[in-house]
Amino acid sequence: MKIKPFRAWRYNDFLRTQLSELTAPLSETNLQQKQAYFYTQPFHYFHISAPVDVPPYDNPQRRAQNWKLDKVIQQDKLPAIFAYSQTFTLHKEPKIYTQVGVVCLVESTTYGQKIILPHENTIPKAVKHRQELLEATHLHTVPTHLLYTDAESNLDEYLKEALAYPLYEIKDKNDTIHRLTPIQNRQVIAKFAERLAGKQAIIADGHHRYESSVAYTQHATNEAGEDFGYHMAWLTNTATNELGILPTHRLAKNIPHFDQKQFLEGLAQDFDITITPRNEERGNAPADNLWTFLLILPEADYLLRLKPEAFQQSTQDAPEVIKRLDLSVMHHFIFKKQLSLEGEQQYEHLDYTQYVSQAYREVQSGDANFAILTRRITFEEIEAVCKEGHTMPAKATYFFPKVLGGIVFADA
Repeated sequence: MKIKPFRAWRYNDFLRTQLSELTAPLSETNLQQKQAYFYTQPFHYFHISAPVDVPPYDNPQRRAQNWKLDKVIQQDKLPAIFAYSQTFTLHKEPKIYTQVGVVCLVESTTYGQKIILPHENTIPKAVKHRQELLEATHLHTVPTHLLYTDAESNLDEYLKEALAYPLYEIKDKNDTIHRLTPIQNRQVIAKFAERLAGKQAIIADGHHRYESSVAYTQHATNEAGEDFGYHMAWLTNTATNELGILPTHRLAKNIPHFDQKQFLEGLAQDFDITITPRNEERGNAPADNLWTFLLILPEADYLLRLKPEAFQQSTQDAPEVIKRLDLSVMHHFIFKKQLSLEGEQQYEHLDYTQYVSQAYREVQSGDANFAILTRRITFEEIEAVCKEGHTMPAKATYFFPKVLGGIVFADA
């Protein structure tokens, strides 16, 4: 892959003292109520990265232009790459994790070029939205998280050295500590460019942002900018970093003519079903077994185990590596077969959460017809799918923590 440094846009000196209030991870999950207070901050980056007053896209376009003119954000004089780290804990686990990587510009290549690889499908409507937003603001506001593997690399040593004296150190609402430091040394930057040349990368988080950037590159008319054709990304080495991957539980909402009794009877054709004690403090996965799910209904929890013969008789039209995924089984046998929801229609009735407590809360309040808890996808499963040239269902994974948005911006 081809990378380059860039002259970043960052909040001015006065606003940098308020970064904990102006930055946040950009989650694709619908958490508008939780995030609503961000929009009360007039210069929160959500106003140009996740605006609520679109379409049309005139308002975020004006905001981006005015922020530059009024020096709300100011451009660095020298190009740089950025050492960026996250220190965090996963839900219910005492272990402290740290991920270290480099924020830089990566050439926006199509998936067919086999340089940047997706691991899950996207929702076309969401890609189109992000493309139109990019065309209006001409700013990358959140780095896409890319994974590469290089067991012999020593690049992390340069990053750790830079992060010993971080320019920014910010704790987000999930208690993740984000650190960022620019690296402007041309020789060091050249080492990164040389070492990463020819490497493949898998998108961990930010598929919609990356695809919108590729579409923007292919269709935009203003190709004069020096960074046109590039996308802002955070690259981390899987050989030297431990990944935080959480399951993405499903919340089924506004299912047409939903009949709980009929739903359970239909599931019994393909699943062994047992009522299980309700435990709202359970961990993030119902079990470590393949094709095992926890169905949450208002009055009871049910453990669903797919019958082996059901899988053998399955009519799924997909490669074996995809068919065997828990999420493929869930979408085929539950949402498609029992609820007759096909393709994008499924996503019109689904929301997503990583929090078991939220799943229970929404079912018991009536906001969701039911919830399904599933185990986390492993990186080995992701890698196997990518190496065979396939993609998982949309919203298959939730890499945690999310990259902090608003900490640095790049021209598009």
